[in-house]
Amino acid sequence: KTRVLTTRIAWLLDTEQASVHSIMAVTFTNKAAKEMQHRLGEMVPYSTRAMWLGTFHGLCHRFLRIHYQDAGLPSAFQILDSGDQLSVIKRLLKGLNIADEVLAPKSLQYFINNCKENGQRASVLTANDVAMRQQVQCYQAYDALCQQEGLVDFAELMLRSYEVMQAHAHIRLHYQQRFNHILVDEFQDINQLQYDIVKLLAKPQDNLFIVGDDDQSIYHFRGARPEIMLNFTKDYPAAETVTLDVNYRCSKKILSSAMQVIGTNKKRFQKHLQTPNPEGAPVKLRE
Repeated sequence: KTRVLTTRIAWLLDTEQASVHSIMAVTFTNKAAKEMQHRLGEMVPYSTRAMWLGTFHGLCHRFLRIHYQDAGLPSAFQILDSGDQLSVIKRLLKGLNIADEVLAPKSLQYFINNCKENGQRASVLTANDVAMRQQVQCYQAYDALCQQEGLVDFAELMLRSYEVMQAHAHIRLHYQQRFNHILVDEFQDINQLQYDIVKLLAKPQDNLFIVGDDDQSIYHFRGARPEIMLNFTKDYPAAETVTLDVNYRCSKKILSSAMQVIGTNKKRFQKHLQTPNPEGAPVKLRE
């Protein structure tokens, strides 16, 4: 899949349909981003460093470093990784005299990140019970603490970037005009906020190119929403779908067995995969 995306970028550059400044390419891990950069470097005879190529978090970090004033952040704001964020949450709960037995720090961390990945601030949430009200209040206190100390967690990178583009038309228009082509790899892993960012940047041309495999969507617990990919053609009726139905990695036995299992999934694109590889050894079942 990544080869398809990088080859398309190289083709866009080679045919002069785009420049390195007008392309945004997004993936989900630093490893995949580096691999994409390396592959592109071998395909084109010039530097692609000016291209906005990276993870959602990395590109939003780059955006906020440029527009920190519009985002209401100090120029030297600090990034919180998952461990740092948990430490801040523990410190917050201790300051509020809330015991771990009442509200576990990891549960609050999950709650906060999940809200942000759905584009929700504490101010828009409705609390129907005491436990929910406490989580919402802690979320609000956490945001206030991070703002006071100039701290930005991973989910905040994306939410703050989206809010800046929503609030400032001139910034939004600048990036919409700059990025004539937006390409997203591993699209099955996208969450709602990431999709909202992509849709916003792609306007008005809606020149989106996505690559993914709904059968490989395993990150629902991290906020990934595979239904976004399944409904993509509803959001973009003019989109053309190309199915990559040849598997080069597996033997016929493995591919057949895998398809019998995953073929029972009700919500998926129907695919009839084939492989030029040999039959291979029988698949063993272990309990």
